[in-house]
Amino acid sequence: MRTIRLAFRNLLRTPVTTAVAVVSLALGIGANTAMFSVMDQVLWRTLPVPEPERLAFVYHPGPLQGSVSTDEGGGPSFSYPVYLGLARQQTAFTGLAAARSSGASISYANNAIRGSVHIVTGNYFEVLGVRAAMGRVLSRADDVTRGGHPVAVLSHKYWSNTMGSNPAVLNQTIVVNGTPLTIVGVAQRGFENERVGADPELFVPVAMRPQVIPSRRGERDEVDDLDNRRVHWITIFGRLKPGTTLAQAQAALDVPYRAQVEEDIKAYSTPSKTLVEQVRAKHIVLKPGKHGRGGLRGGARTPILLVLCITAVVLLIACANVANLLLARASTRSREIALRLSVGATRWQIIRQLLTESWVLAGVSGAAGLLVAVATLRLMIASVPARGGPSLTATLDVSVLLLSLGLCLATGVLFGLYPAIQASRADVASAIKDQAGQASAGGAANGFRKALTVGQMAASLALLVTAGVFGTSLLKQLRMELGLRADHLISFSVDPSLNKYTPAQTASFYERLERGLAAAPGAMLVTSTAVPVIAGSNWSENITVPGFAASRDEDNDSYMALIGPAYFRTMGTPLLAGREFTESDTVAGQPVAIVNETFADFYFKDGQAIGRVFSEGSGDKLVPVTIVGVTANAKYSSLKEKPRRVFYIPYRQRKNMPALNFYVRTAAPPERLAPQLRRVVAEIDPNLPIDNLKTMDAQLAENMAEERLMTNLVLAFAGLATVLAAIGLYGVMAFNVARRTREIGIRMAIGATGGDVRRMVLREAAWMLAVGTAGGVALAMGASRAVAAAMEEIAPASAGLYGLAAAALAVVALAAAWAPAVRATRVDPNRALHYE
Repeated sequence: MRTIRLAFRNLLRTPVTTAVAVVSLALGIGANTAMFSVMDQVLWRTLPVPEPERLAFVYHPGPLQGSVSTDEGGGPSFSYPVYLGLARQQTAFTGLAAARSSGASISYANNAIRGSVHIVTGNYFEVLGVRAAMGRVLSRADDVTRGGHPVAVLSHKYWSNTMGSNPAVLNQTIVVNGTPLTIVGVAQRGFENERVGADPELFVPVAMRPQVIPSRRGERDEVDDLDNRRVHWITIFGRLKPGTTLAQAQAALDVPYRAQVEEDIKAYSTPSKTLVEQVRAKHIVLKPGKHGRGGLRGGARTPILLVLCITAVVLLIACANVANLLLARASTRSREIALRLSVGATRWQIIRQLLTESWVLAGVSGAAGLLVAVATLRLMIASVPARGGPSLTATLDVSVLLLSLGLCLATGVLFGLYPAIQASRADVASAIKDQAGQASAGGAANGFRKALTVGQMAASLALLVTAGVFGTSLLKQLRMELGLRADHLISFSVDPSLNKYTPAQTASFYERLERGLAAAPGAMLVTSTAVPVIAGSNWSENITVPGFAASRDEDNDSYMALIGPAYFRTMGTPLLAGREFTESDTVAGQPVAIVNETFADFYFKDGQAIGRVFSEGSGDKLVPVTIVGVTANAKYSSLKEKPRRVFYIPYRQRKNMPALNFYVRTAAPPERLAPQLRRVVAEIDPNLPIDNLKTMDAQLAENMAEERLMTNLVLAFAGLATVLAAIGLYGVMAFNVARRTREIGIRMAIGATGGDVRRMVLREAAWMLAVGTAGGVALAMGASRAVAAAMEEIAPASAGLYGLAAAALAVVALAAAWAPAVRATRVDPNRALHYE
């Protein structure tokens, strides 16, 4: 304790130095703590269930025939009949369960919200080992009779946040998409579901899906998701039997899957020989399930690791700064240390005292770093999209706090050990003769300080180039050709089936809504689509084109969009040939389609797509569709995607009307029309909620939210590193000016001008900058290539980017060196000759 108290007293004697060190380290430790927290929440945390390492998720990559709906990349999903077949015949698991989330209108106590319902098999909670916080969870008995189990289990978050943890909700009624369900329990605290990044409000048995979730609207005929092998929508997972490895379970599950594949092929509509061969070659693939499922973890891993590497570099630069400060501080204490050594102190005691000061400094910095970490997390949470992004909290759990403590201890040694060893080597004789400043002026310590500064500048340049790479990539996405006009466009979605509309009532509602929107002041054009544009949604269908034979590596899958009249005119997508859909393209008319360029070029090599026919449908009901138009390629789901094969169908030619997203092109700024759009819907049905009311510019920004966040983080940390490097350079130059005070005084006494002295000081800084820039370019080239290899959409840095980064670093570095240079010219020769 005496050593610690002495350490505090010594640090307080130099408050400016201590404050600069604390701020530098706090920023570095805080940034790393924040990124470790993100990594822990997104990548490392296991599902809060018993023995999560025994969970495994089931995939079957490869072609399919029929429709595919999935909430996770890397699927695809399974049909429900396949799940039942595997669950009955498998031998490697204690149980196989399945689940799928779906959007829903949820109403409790006359308070309706737009939320998410998790459709699960009756053994879902049993397989996961999840208990109830109150009441009970779903059981196998709740999933036997179709439509016969109107029960629900609430998620703990929904129950606590929305219902105030009210225990009286048990056995009360909650209405989901117009279907009343009885609340039988609340899931255990901390458990949301098996999919990362999705937080459903409640869980409902699969047997209730036809009642709770409207059937696949938009199909030409009513489709039963539960019995149709061509409708793939549910995800399967299981719990391994004790002692069973993932490889053993995969081989065992592949046996019953072979029988399911043959049953699937029997249900296919005129499959090609190639497709049958490809389907029969498919195999089950199991993936570890202890961290949950979802594309979020796979997609977020590389960006998070990259930012973590950047924050680690920032911390190293901060440590270099503090090491420089401590070396300078030690040189001013050389007389004190020499006196201690002369009266019997050992070198170990000196090193221990100085290391203690370093750890105290690191501890104080770590405490401040926690505040920085929480602030950083809050900024990141505010930047994450509300939908589809990771569910992050600004709370630092025990593991992150322990990690932060470890960082403090490690940095204390990293920046404190060399200065402590160097200080313990003080020359007792020269120090006691009051020659401390000169004795410690040069040598290894000064060279080490310069080397640290050069390293800081090199690392800063590499980070600046990396930030420029991300910024350039983001700028390219902002400027890329979308195939549509995003300006003056506003959209929202409505789903009449949530209020139990019949298909005829839905058709009538849409007609009234289109007329009302067109008549709204400021509205120029109105259209609609079942697949929201550039919003991450997909709808793929297997089609048959007469005379077209796919190669072994190709499939007939194309993406579909059900759209309203004047769609391409409203969206600003050029129509290259043929015509748009009109209000006369209804169920009673000839089935028609418009295809994009990629679709036409793929299937019709002669370039003549207008008038050609392809078949689309389900089961044995293949419907011939005539192509009446060809449109330019437009982004479908994501800004990053390559051109897809897309065909467009009039939604009016569907008996089973889909939920639609309406798009209104406006004359005035689109935000001004938002209240009017709500009013139009409310006038038709005041009880029907609208969702996702936003401008197209806002939708594009949301689609690029991850790229923006990544770019902002890299740019912020690169800027922070550059500032820290500038502080380090300033510290070195200021110390050197102070060390050379007598020399500068002599130079000025024999005729040197202020300009000569400034050039001398700036020349030293310029040499360090040149060496640092050379090293930084080498580091940046390696970092740029590594980033481009890890992230496909990122291109390596251009020569111009290196030049801009080097120029920015030079401006900051020389600005940092200018103040010591100016101070050097103000040295009074008379006083300098008596210095020390």
